[in-house]
Amino acid sequence: MKMKKKAVVGKKQSARTSNGMVEFDYANVSYQIDPTRRKVYRAWIEVETAKTCLIMGAWSQTRVPEKRAV
Repeated sequence: MKMKKKAVVGKKQSARTSNGMVEFDYANVSYQIDPTRRKVYRAWIEVETAKTCLIMGAWSQTRVPEKRAV
């Protein structure tokens, strides 16, 4: 008796990895950062430019520095 092969179902990627958005808490408020566009959103509404600079600066300080080829 031959066994039927089961269909392999792949894991669905989360929205965070597919669109590149990053969750970040700043001053007890949750923001979504899009590093490719250098934009910051709160509840999917773009944050004003001055505050975006502050949040992006704080977020970049928390990231591990990348090693660069010399």
